[in-house]
Amino acid sequence: MVIHKWTYIHLRGYDARSSRGRTAERELFISEQSGGICSDKSIARGLVTEKITDRRVQRTRRLLHKALMSLILEKKYESITVQEILDRADVGRSTFYMHFQDKDELLFSGFQYLQSFLESVQEASATVPGKSYERIIGFSLAMFEHAHEYRRVNRALLGSDAEAVVRRRIHSVLAKIVWRELKLELHSRKRGNAPISPDLLSHFLVSAYISVLTWWLNSKNPVSPKDINVAYRHLVLPCLASIFG
Repeated sequence: MVIHKWTYIHLRGYDARSSRGRTAERELFISEQSGGICSDKSIARGLVTEKITDRRVQRTRRLLHKALMSLILEKKYESITVQEILDRADVGRSTFYMHFQDKDELLFSGFQYLQSFLESVQEASATVPGKSYERIIGFSLAMFEHAHEYRRVNRALLGSDAEAVVRRRIHSVLAKIVWRELKLELHSRKRGNAPISPDLLSHFLVSAYISVLTWWLNSKNPVSPKDINVAYRHLVLPCLASIFG
């Protein structure tokens, strides 16, 4: 799915646009290697430099991701080249390879954010009225809303050579969340086992979700995210009720 936020790695480098670029970087290096003898002022300058570098990394990644998303709307994903991404983002080749191995890694790096986003949704769902087992699929509406917001890009991806990999990545993200919620539900009920294997139940819930999501994205006259979420819940909640109800 398309992600508009990121989980970033930290890279350091000299900023030619800064009159203090080399000095600041050297101070950061010293403060890291000789922390015991550095002054508080030197450490503070190092932390500022580190934050500036992080912002540059974030900006570069956003530019590359935005460029890839715009190209996906114009042509098939499999025909997009790294050079086209670089030209669209106005980023150098060496800079690109400091961050990503290829365009696939650029595309899939956003799933780190997706997982964090959906986990936060799961946490919030604990306060929503309803049966405790409904929390197992607490992510469903937020995921539908996210997919709807980037519907054009998602449809393009699901109709490309990247579809199988994209579906696997989404399945992996959702399966981790559902598996954890299933274990918590079993633990809260002091039940070590369920009538159905948690592995199988998790696979069923996530596979059903992705099937509904794909069908909905490809529909010519799609219903709203809320309506498709209601439909999904009608499909799977009876199953959960028969196990936990």
